[in-house]
Amino acid sequence: MLQDYSAVVRAEGDLVVIRLSDDHNAKFIKPGDVVELGFEDGRTITAKQRAKCYAIFNEVDDWNGNHDRELTKRQLKNTFLSKNHIATPFSLANCSMTRANNFIEFLIDFCMDMDVPFGSRTLDQIQGQYGWERTCLKYKKCCICGKHADIAHVHAVGIGRDRNHINNVGNRVMPLCRMHHVMQHKVGIKSFMNEFQVKGVEVTPELQRELKIGNWHVDYGEDINMTREDA
Repeated sequence: MLQDYSAVVRAEGDLVVIRLSDDHNAKFIKPGDVVELGFEDGRTITAKQRAKCYAIFNEVDDWNGNHDRELTKRQLKNTFLSKNHIATPFSLANCSMTRANNFIEFLIDFCMDMDVPFGSRTLDQIQGQYGWERTCLKYKKCCICGKHADIAHVHAVGIGRDRNHINNVGNRVMPLCRMHHVMQHKVGIKSFMNEFQVKGVEVTPELQRELKIGNWHVDYGEDINMTREDA
C-alpha cells in the first residue's frame, strides 16, 4: 500500500484538498477512488509511550554498539522520518500521541527485522502495544515471549476441519511459541487470552496469503531467541 504524508491546503466542511508530498504518487489516484485518511488528533505523547521509546533505544544501543543512547535515538528518528517521507522533525517531549504510536510501531518493526534482542523488562513494556500481535505474526515470533512462533487459531481447528485446506479469512490467529501454544490448549482460549491480554489478529485475504495459512504451506524454522536476561 502506498503512503503519502500530505499537507492540507483547504478544508471546507467535508471537502478537504490536500497536496501530496510526493507528486509521483498522483498517477495512482483518480477522482472516485477511495483512499484511507489518517490524521493526528492533537493529544500529546504520554509518559508510557515515552518510556517504551527509551526502553527500545537502550536495546538498539546495546545491539549496535554505539554506547551512546542519544546518537542511537537520532539515528532511529532520522530513519523513521526518511522512511515515511516526513520533512519536519519531532520531539519525544511534546509530539502527538499518534506520531508517538507510529514511531513505536516503527521501532518494534525495526527490532524484529534486524533481530535486535529484547530484554524481559522491555518486552513487558511493549506487549499490548497496538500492532504488536500483527508485527509478531509478520516475523513469526511469539507475542508472549518473542521466540519462534507457530500460528495458533483462536477459532477451533480440528475435527472435521483440515487446517491446511480451510479458509481462515474472518478467523482470528495468534503467533505463539510451542510452549505457549500448548499452554493455550491446556487452560482454554478465553482464560489464556485474558491472562496474557492478547486479542488475536483477524485474518484478511491479504494476511492469509502473507502468512501462507489455510491452503498455504507454512514452514517452521529453528527457534529465534528474542529474549535475554536483564543485567
